[in-house]
Amino acid sequence: MRKFVFPVLVLLIWASCSTSNQSVKRGGKASDSTFANVIPQPTIYRATYTRFTDLVHTKLEIVPDWTTKQVNGKATLTLHPHFYENDSLVLNARGMDLHEVALLNNDNTKSSLVYAYADDLLRIKLDRSYKKEENFSIYIRYTAKPEELKQGGSRAIQNDKGFYFINADGKNPDKPKEFWTQGETESNSGWFPTIESPDQRMTQEIYLTVDTAFETLSNGLLLSTQINGDGTKTDYWKQSLPNAPYLTMVAAGDFAIIKDRWRNIEVNYYLDKPYEKYARLIFGNTPEMLEFFSKKLNVDYVWEKYSQIVVHDYVSGAMENTTAVVHGTNMLEDARELMDYNYEDYISHELFHHWFGNLVTCESWSNLTLNEGFANYSEYLWREYKYGRDDADYSNQGEQSAYLLYTAKNDPTLIRYDYEDREDMYDVVSYQKGGRVLHMLRKYVGDDAFYAALKLYLDARSFNTAEIADLRMAFEHVTGEDLNWFFDQWFLKAGRPTLEISYNWDEVSMQETILLEQTQDFSKNPLYRIPLDVDIYAKGKVEQKKIVLDSAKQEFVFTLSTKPDLVNVDAEKMLLCTKKENKEKQAYVFQFYHAPLYLDRFEALSFLSKEYRSGSEEAGVVMDALKDPFWKIRLTALDNISELAKNVPDSILPVVRKLAKADSSSDVREAAYRTLGKYFRYQDLVEDFENGLKDSSYQVNARVFKIVSEKDAIKATQIAKNMEADSSSDIFNEITNYYSLHPEENHVSYFSRAIGKSKGWNRYQVINNFGKYLAQTEENVMIEGLPVLEYFGTQLEKRHLKNAINNCYKAIQTELKSKIEKKEAELKEGEKNKMLQAERSQLERSIQNLKELKDKVSNSQDKLAHGADK
Repeated sequence: MRKFVFPVLVLLIWASCSTSNQSVKRGGKASDSTFANVIPQPTIYRATYTRFTDLVHTKLEIVPDWTTKQVNGKATLTLHPHFYENDSLVLNARGMDLHEVALLNNDNTKSSLVYAYADDLLRIKLDRSYKKEENFSIYIRYTAKPEELKQGGSRAIQNDKGFYFINADGKNPDKPKEFWTQGETESNSGWFPTIESPDQRMTQEIYLTVDTAFETLSNGLLLSTQINGDGTKTDYWKQSLPNAPYLTMVAAGDFAIIKDRWRNIEVNYYLDKPYEKYARLIFGNTPEMLEFFSKKLNVDYVWEKYSQIVVHDYVSGAMENTTAVVHGTNMLEDARELMDYNYEDYISHELFHHWFGNLVTCESWSNLTLNEGFANYSEYLWREYKYGRDDADYSNQGEQSAYLLYTAKNDPTLIRYDYEDREDMYDVVSYQKGGRVLHMLRKYVGDDAFYAALKLYLDARSFNTAEIADLRMAFEHVTGEDLNWFFDQWFLKAGRPTLEISYNWDEVSMQETILLEQTQDFSKNPLYRIPLDVDIYAKGKVEQKKIVLDSAKQEFVFTLSTKPDLVNVDAEKMLLCTKKENKEKQAYVFQFYHAPLYLDRFEALSFLSKEYRSGSEEAGVVMDALKDPFWKIRLTALDNISELAKNVPDSILPVVRKLAKADSSSDVREAAYRTLGKYFRYQDLVEDFENGLKDSSYQVNARVFKIVSEKDAIKATQIAKNMEADSSSDIFNEITNYYSLHPEENHVSYFSRAIGKSKGWNRYQVINNFGKYLAQTEENVMIEGLPVLEYFGTQLEKRHLKNAINNCYKAIQTELKSKIEKKEAELKEGEKNKMLQAERSQLERSIQNLKELKDKVSNSQDKLAHGADK
């Protein structure tokens, strides 16, 4: 699952143990009173679920009911006792009406079974005791009611009802009528009975009955379609290879299907029909990814097909359902949007799960990083192969920064047996830290050993589960080294190292001393053993030294023939840590020009551009950085150009204009236009900005419009009207912001379209802009806009969007209150001065109208709050 990605169900076992935190000094005697006031506190330990019964095969016959938003189902489950003889069965089944529970006999007849159903657990008494690997089949006819389930979820997976009807009544013109499912972590029991545990595995068959106009998708292959004669059809999907129950999915809707292939395997893309022509631009690298990962791992993709589907109102980032990956509508981009935002990381992430997560599944949610850490790291691997080391390291930098930021106050272990809720595992530790730790492991053992160990791990645990010890033993078998130290400090202990690095050159002894100090809080973090590469540059050559930091404070001394130009600690820039260095300015200058990696140049440029004067050596680095081959370095230079723009504008202006007009990166072009607007005269660059409005990038268009709107409102108003036909979220955001600052005309219909069509956080901004606009506009326009807010308040599911709508109501209420108070004061003053009756009556009517409008807004706000509570 692509994060941040994240459900609630009681299974079979919750384990805990009790310990005392009381300690006794050595040599002392503990009296009875020593522990008199100590109450032992339970320690959370999330054990792997105990397996009493194993799933073997699941057959489902599913008929969704659009009117009731319920699912009528028949489930035939084939199971056997895990080891011990057993005469009963416990299944997860959330909020269902059970119509029949029976044993399916060999002759396909059914024998009713005694069962009890409470607390979302279905307890069935079997007809007799069954021995290990003696299969039996249970038939259950049921109605699932996902809309009536108590809603759970988390920041990563925002809902856990399992089955989602979208626009069921077909009344929303901005959404297609469709349904889809989301199983992770334990939500599939909201639409079919199962044993909901990541350590279960099953093959499956699904008969899915839908309207004949709909396309369906599920795991495995579509083997047949039966036309039923009543306007419906039944599609039969079968997956012959076993996977965990949370990876089962179904979806149906009016999708376009674009067919592709990899080797002899179907590779299909399901998405809204208006985006059919962009499908290969969005997903077209998928076959190449399949080939790359299969060869890199030396383990071929084993599943029957590979499909990806884009659905509306998705509750997470993306989901790796086996052979049927689900994405949200963020993926729906036209050719111009794809220039600005590329969601290829989502595609590589979910595909890699088909090895790490689907082929080999984490044994328990405590070991989730064995799924998500690997999937996260796949993003790096694909970028490195497809776009080069600089691009991959840039991605690595962003992932590491996210981890460091969000764990500043709490940095738990990667393998976590003490989580409060399994949804807590879907965080920057399981994902971003997990990926960075794998990167360090790769750099430590080397590429050949890294991929050999991954192949051994996959071969040994295929169609099975794993825990962290399995991964460690695979690496130890390949490398011949005991790697407990690495796995213990990075996977099993909390925190990360904090390093202080200082350098000293002794001209007399001709020695370079590197002082490394671990300064992390050792009460919360371990003392790390850190192998590092150190590159020493001198006399036009570079020599690499290998060191191991394994103390809190440690010196490394190197005798050299001359003072080095640069000593580059962690030459691979692979270490997960926070660090401080006392490197000299001249060393950073040398590093920028001679060290090989993007992160070397970024680190040097970031230091040198903090404070510099035009004409200085640092200024020269910033100027040269504007011509760097990697776009992020050029962007960083633009972000630090103020000194040059102010003091040598004639030198810097042509460079920035060229970047704005012709740079290959839309991010750089946007930043260049931003720089032109900030530091140079608008009147001298009108033609440049007109060219920017014609740029192929929506992102650039939006930036240039913002600049023009701040300089020339008359021109901006005309441009805004011309740009209203565009469907870019960036454009929607900037135009609605402009209209909120210039509320003279009625733009309610445009705001309505912008809210309906915008995506991601831009939609949140557009809604807030609408609130600002309505609060300042005329009452009649406000009245026209309120139904738009009410409509989206019922249609938008995500909490932050409902909060944005509520903010709109608050802004309108505040403005109306201010207007009422102002007019009441005016009325009071008029009465003192013997206001004319006609004028007084008009003012009183105005006040009454405003109060009625305020009450109307209040009622709409109450409806929104009531809907959110539901």
